[in-house]
Amino acid sequence: MISTRRFRDGGPNRSIWAGTVPGVFLVLVAMLSFGGRAFASDPYAYTSAAGRSPSSSSKPVPYPIPPRLSLREAMMITLKAHPQYRQAVHTYEANREIIGQALSNYWPHVSVGAGYTYESGNFVISPGIPPALFSEILPPSNTAYSYYQAQVNVSETIFTFGQRVAQVRQAKLNARSSREQAEWTMYSLLANVEVAYDTLAEDELLVDAAKRTLKDYSEQLAVSQGEFEVGTASKFDVLNAEVNRSNAKLNLITAVNNVKIAKVGLLNAMGVEYGGHFEVNTGLTFTDKNVSIDDLLHYALEKRPDLRSADDQSKADRQNELYYKSTYLPTIGATAGYSYASVFFPLTYNWFAGATVSVPIFSGFLTVHQVAQAQKTLAAANDSQESLRQNLVMQVKQDYFNMKTALERIDTTRSLLSQARESLRLAEGQYRVGVGSAVAVTQAEADLASARAQYVQAVFGYKIARANLIRDTGMDPLKKLLERSKEEVSHE
Repeated sequence: MISTRRFRDGGPNRSIWAGTVPGVFLVLVAMLSFGGRAFASDPYAYTSAAGRSPSSSSKPVPYPIPPRLSLREAMMITLKAHPQYRQAVHTYEANREIIGQALSNYWPHVSVGAGYTYESGNFVISPGIPPALFSEILPPSNTAYSYYQAQVNVSETIFTFGQRVAQVRQAKLNARSSREQAEWTMYSLLANVEVAYDTLAEDELLVDAAKRTLKDYSEQLAVSQGEFEVGTASKFDVLNAEVNRSNAKLNLITAVNNVKIAKVGLLNAMGVEYGGHFEVNTGLTFTDKNVSIDDLLHYALEKRPDLRSADDQSKADRQNELYYKSTYLPTIGATAGYSYASVFFPLTYNWFAGATVSVPIFSGFLTVHQVAQAQKTLAAANDSQESLRQNLVMQVKQDYFNMKTALERIDTTRSLLSQARESLRLAEGQYRVGVGSAVAVTQAEADLASARAQYVQAVFGYKIARANLIRDTGMDPLKKLLERSKEEVSHE
């Protein structure tokens, strides 16, 4: 440990650099220069993480929900309010600080100290003192003396045969892995918000469809009662219409409850406990881009953040294995110190400088087991990465086929809705002129209600499948939303 200090007492100033220890100064400069070169030549010296780093406030704050909440606003609120995203960001920031901890081993470690003690100075007989000297030793006394001391110590690790480099590499890879995991958390949360938003919009449209169905059945009941009064309809027609209207009321009650539940789900997806009264956009609009599944899989395998995070974690575990293997090798360092100490002023200085070599010989097989553990951890990380890759392929394929199926359902249910409207128009017309039956009208009403619900479900089924595909492919949901807002056309 290298010591450098200037001590001032009651007398004239005394400097340790005033010709007393020029060798210490030269040794210090040489060691710092060597350490600086070692750090500068390290190809893994710290640089800031590339790419966009996530950020968030340290404490949650309330976020008011606008009366008319857009999907973009819901996503922006999620990035500010959701505790899971803040947790991922803070985990990344904590891992980033480990890089500095690893780099600290490249720099000299400096310590300073000073002390004062009031102690006795009795001579202690040690083994090897000739018995003839016992008579010359003064008897013990309670007389005490003041003792002053001050020192500065500096130590520098010169070479570790790869230990420091492995630690820095591992810290950087862990930090990058956690940053990519935070990015994946963000994508997942935004996708969950989009799914919850579309679910709420779908349920609100189903409420509208249930209200229209109830209105149609109420009108049918009024017609049946009027015709029953004039004798052109039977009591069965009236009872049938009442049953249909009661069923429509039950369906409406269920639909309204689904809206309430979906609204709670959206608030939870945004990370907000209470949002007051708000509505969402319920437009039946969407965009359809013809992208091949091979292109989606290629993009996902290259860009998906959690897969890249797993790859970096595997690389970090590899550096951990190299670190433990390097502990079999010696460590070379330098140390020097400078001190003042005495029982009276002026104090007396002492200094030292030297080199150290630490060679591990035997540690109870500790290093052997540490290397074995690191190897098994690396194997587990590789297995986890392969499992994630296989699940990724499965998820992308499922989302792709679900989206394509939803598109086919949209085309079919659009035609079905048009046919159901025309069928009801014809059934009602025939019933009014006495050539149709109430059963036919009832069936046409039921078919129209089913067609309305199926069309809404098909459109939002496509939107939900698209949101899942965007997430599972590793795309930014917010970025894709902004792109769609410029291209969206109505398919109503």
